[in-house]
Amino acid sequence: GFVQFRNPVPGVVVLIEKEGAVLLGRRRGGFGAGKWGLPQGYIEFGEDFLTAAIREVKEETGLDVEIRSILNVVSNLLSPTLHTLAIVLLAGVVAGEPCAGDDLETLEWVPLSGPLPEMAFEADERIIERCQKLKLEEGLPVDPDFSRWSSL
Repeated sequence: GFVQFRNPVPGVVVLIEKEGAVLLGRRRGGFGAGKWGLPQGYIEFGEDFLTAAIREVKEETGLDVEIRSILNVVSNLLSPTLHTLAIVLLAGVVAGEPCAGDDLETLEWVPLSGPLPEMAFEADERIIERCQKLKLEEGLPVDPDFSRWSSL
């Protein structure tokens, strides 16, 4: 009488843009250790996706950011046991200095036009390549009221 569902784990990926460059971090451990990626992480239970994105960026980079828009939603089949569904957001820096934290060992601003270092996740590489072809202002606007939803 018991059914166990295997659902994707929800997450956020944040493309932080500054003067034509994107902030990448070299991963310390886990999937893609030693390779580069965009700041990202899981959405915690009871947390909205905008708050999760701002929190993850702060933990990984030390930066305070403003979410500008939704760029995409991507599925990542990382292993036979890990499938994620990530909301990709565009953000700009509002305060702070980059300082690698959490699961990153170093940070670097890389020109959006490339070339890119060896990336940890194919999805991150495709996100950046797509943004190279678009105006970064394009995307779905973010409704900040979604970050203020009441408790259940």
